[in-house]
Amino acid sequence: MVKQWEKLGLKRSSGMRRAMPYVIATVLSVTCLCGWCQGPDKAAKRSANSQASQQATDQTSGHQVPVPLELVRLDGNYFSHGGHRFLPVGVNWVPAKAAMQWPYQWDPVAIEADFAKMHAQGVNTVRLDLVWAWFEPRPDDYNPEAFRQLDFLISLANRYKIYLHPEMLIGGEVGEAYWDVPYRNGRDPHSDPYMLRLETDFAGELARHFGKSSAILSWDLTDEPPFWIVAGTTTDSMAINWTRLISGAIRRYDTMHPLVVGTSTEDLQHGPFRPDNLRNDVDFFSVHPYTYGSKLFPDPMLSERQTYGTAFQTSLTGGAGLPVMVQELGASSAQIDPEAIAEWERTSLYSGLGAGANGFLIWCSTDAAPSQYSKVPYLRSPNETQFGITTWDGKERPAAKMLTNFSKITNALDLEGIEPAPAQAAILVPDEWSKRYGDESHFGLTGPEIAPYTSTEDGGAVPGQPLPNRAEENLRLEGAWLSAYVLAHRTGVTAAFPREYADWQKYPMLILPSPLTSTDSMMVHLHSDFWGKARSYVENGGILYASVSGDAAIPEMDSLFGARLMDQVPVRDVTLKVVAPFGNLKPGDTFTYSASSNGPAQWGATLKLNGGQVIAVDQDGRPALVAHQLGKGKTLLCAYPIEIYLANQPSAFEGKDQTHRIYQSLQEWAELKRLVWTDQPSVEAAALNAKDHGYFVLVNHSPEPKHVSLDSSLPISSMDQVEADGRHRISHQSSGWEIDLQPYDGAVLEWK
Repeated sequence: MVKQWEKLGLKRSSGMRRAMPYVIATVLSVTCLCGWCQGPDKAAKRSANSQASQQATDQTSGHQVPVPLELVRLDGNYFSHGGHRFLPVGVNWVPAKAAMQWPYQWDPVAIEADFAKMHAQGVNTVRLDLVWAWFEPRPDDYNPEAFRQLDFLISLANRYKIYLHPEMLIGGEVGEAYWDVPYRNGRDPHSDPYMLRLETDFAGELARHFGKSSAILSWDLTDEPPFWIVAGTTTDSMAINWTRLISGAIRRYDTMHPLVVGTSTEDLQHGPFRPDNLRNDVDFFSVHPYTYGSKLFPDPMLSERQTYGTAFQTSLTGGAGLPVMVQELGASSAQIDPEAIAEWERTSLYSGLGAGANGFLIWCSTDAAPSQYSKVPYLRSPNETQFGITTWDGKERPAAKMLTNFSKITNALDLEGIEPAPAQAAILVPDEWSKRYGDESHFGLTGPEIAPYTSTEDGGAVPGQPLPNRAEENLRLEGAWLSAYVLAHRTGVTAAFPREYADWQKYPMLILPSPLTSTDSMMVHLHSDFWGKARSYVENGGILYASVSGDAAIPEMDSLFGARLMDQVPVRDVTLKVVAPFGNLKPGDTFTYSASSNGPAQWGATLKLNGGQVIAVDQDGRPALVAHQLGKGKTLLCAYPIEIYLANQPSAFEGKDQTHRIYQSLQEWAELKRLVWTDQPSVEAAALNAKDHGYFVLVNHSPEPKHVSLDSSLPISSMDQVEADGRHRISHQSSGWEIDLQPYDGAVLEWK
């Protein structure tokens, strides 16, 4: 019995009493791939499935075992196989008819047809769910059929040259569904010792069984944590400990495959699985930029701010120090026109590529079949029924054609030696936002304390005390970050998100929108000692922009900005009128905003000059923009939180807003050297460069076609556009390199 059990390759975890089920399963597996757990009345169906499975295994291969895929590793920012870098491009796979029940309703012929279809669409990577309860239906009792099914999927991966990106411990998936294990019994899977032991054992068993498979791109520990059933109670420490334990269990048996936790919007919501908490225990990060319908993006899906969402998340998450994959991106044809979805996804993919994302997976491969509409999760989530790039019966939606084209273009890129070009501007992330809860390493305290410091703001000072809800403060910060990010890109300057105690001084320009300059909520502002570092940065040649509001507090700011805070002023309508020439700004230029009277965070600040030059005044003639020179560097201070005003304004960038000119005027005055830029504010330009060659990624974030003139400070002798059907030479005119872009479209240009 032991020998038969060992042939299955499954770990013996509870003694000889477990041998018999595996022997039985071995015998039954001769005639089926999944029928060991079905009743005898399914015998005919099992036999048919077995024959279909054998046909599926043999067809297209001449009865030969397909050549295995090359082993994948991370090489710098990008994935590499066979000594060559590549970009994973593909989909999340959920079958149309069986949906999340596909392991239980096993249909190898239909599954192979899916893989053949995805291969034809240019997919090279598929992300898929490993339902924990199917693999381990009882504690420590692993289902051999589940392991055989994954073996079969690996054979398809090798045959169709599609890497697998499996998600362990599923878990939450589709709508509000959480696919639980029957033995949890109310335990918290992120903190309960018994559950943690089971989870680590299961992860280790998967790694032991499949750790040498080169068809696996990477292990994803789970999808969109925290686990949805405990999302409101998971702490930073729970998230860190869980990730560390699961990663460690995998690494006992598998040191080859990169690891990731499939987070969705933890970076946008300041969740416990945010990237700063994970970076020591994974190899890369993921983002799922479902931006539409959120307060952070108060716009139609096809809008400039919305289509920057993927790049914004990639940059914000990447600021924690690891590469970033766009692991899910998609929208429902039950909500949005399919053509609009394809345009949004295309713009988002190119923008993410320019921001340095190293992989792109659409959610999802196909719509759900109508038979799924009458059962959960689709019954309760109508939007989930039609996320596919194909309809349930295999007809391609516009997104499928878009993805095929994008795959051909990215597959044609030679990424050897290429890395995302360093950003020219830094938008700082406060330490209080990025640090682990309870981390006091930057408190400035040394030695033993007679009277220990206990925060009254952090919460948790006594057992059972809830942690504070910082959702509104976080939204305020994220909105300001996003506005500043879009404004910088509209000037031809790319922006990164270094953390407060990282090396932000290496960036030529520093952007500090309110509330980074505020004082009321610790999570959203910089530490008091930051401002001394900022003065040194400017004195040594740095360029610094900052905006303030009625709740601002900046120690000893006179020397840095040539002005100081006097008071706060409640406002509703704000007008900034230029009164002195400054870069591209001319006297008489005006900028208008709508504010809220809900408190000092929306109000303006009154300033008292101390050496600074007034560039613009407000509606009451008070200083509104103040420029100052300190040492070798220059600063510009805005007396109103204009980035927050834009964040709260629906479709802020769809009209005639010209706020980016304020940023641009400072850049021109300070003679900031840009790397690549265009003559169109709505056309983003980013660079992926090596020493003597590279790629520019252009993205049209507008609904209008654009004739674009591109320029660069790099020594360029030739430029070609990389297209699905080959390369085409770009002409150079007196105004720059000329190219036409369709609405919500992107282009990749190779320069030498």
